Amino acid sequence: MMNREPKQIAEIKSEHQISAARFSHDGSVLVTAGYEPVVRRWQLDGMTLAPLPSLEGFHGYSTAIAFHPKLPYLYCADSWGQLRCCEGEKTLWQHDAAHDGWLRQVTVSPDGGRIATCGKDQFVRLWDAATGKKLAEHAAGEDVYALAFSPDGQHLVFGDMRGRLVVMDRDLKKAQRTLDASALYKLDRIQDLGGLRVLLFIDGGKTLLAAGTTPQNGATPQSVPTILHFDFAGGTLTRTFTHGANKEGFIHDLVQHPQGCLMAVTAGTPGSGMLFLTNPADKEPFHVNTKMPNCHSLALHPDGKHFIVTSTNRDSNGNGRSLGKNGEYKTNSSPLHLFEV
Repeated sequence: MMNREPKQIAEIKSEHQISAARFSHDGSVLVTAGYEPVVRRWQLDGMTLAPLPSLEGFHGYSTAIAFHPKLPYLYCADSWGQLRCCEGEKTLWQHDAAHDGWLRQVTVSPDGGRIATCGKDQFVRLWDAATGKKLAEHAAGEDVYALAFSPDGQHLVFGDMRGRLVVMDRDLKKAQRTLDASALYKLDRIQDLGGLRVLLFIDGGKTLLAAGTTPQNGATPQSVPTILHFDFAGGTLTRTFTHGANKEGFIHDLVQHPQGCLMAVTAGTPGSGMLFLTNPADKEPFHVNTKMPNCHSLALHPDGKHFIVTSTNRDSNGNGRSLGKNGEYKTNSSPLHLFEV
């Protein structure tokens, strides 16, 4: 297990607000999605990111991105339900209404043959990764927040707003069992507080992690970053990991380093944010960084030696008090923090 602390080696300015970032399978390109109808592309050059031509033609926000595990294909989506497959700047196929409204997540099967999507329309859909042909769909009955293929590709798991984790067969035809992650949900002050954000398999598929937050109350939501560990074969909850105070909020991204440690970023009340690294069996993280406000994504480079965290600018202010000299509202942005392990 890794226990070395990462070192930040650069902070790259950005004029954009970023919610997701991912490296291509060969590490040559970083792609970001965010609060604009554009998917942005960058080339990592030492300690700088050189902008590449962006992908235009989305609507509302660009919401989800995922790379093919072997080929230079990018799958990306928007808040109007568009789903697109691109190779560089070229669109290979596109569905303008893959979902009715907000498309939350895209995930690619381990062999790269299929992709799965989920959205606010309460559907999970399965697509041929090469052609974009719809293969199957499942009506979940709730807003679906997260998806994950098992490492052997035989199962697709989805999680909904109420913390229900449903294990489907690889063809999305039959629900095989349900896991209880309802600790990540609370109804309070007539608000549905759905805390699930990430599903991740570790231990070669023996353990399924459901990460997000344990909601405390509604109105101005207070919540604690949480990772639930499930024995995948038995379906039982084996461990609950929490770290941080109520203000820390949601784990928005969770990845596993090749050496085994879990890497997570959080965002909660305005100005709070955290990067932490922990080994799966440990009670406490071996590294915590609270210097970056409102962290929303972590992109691990394929070399395992570098990663990027996206955050919000330090002087961000959501109440309108942070104004320019002429009284104009200053738009927030998302600097990209480059780390070395």
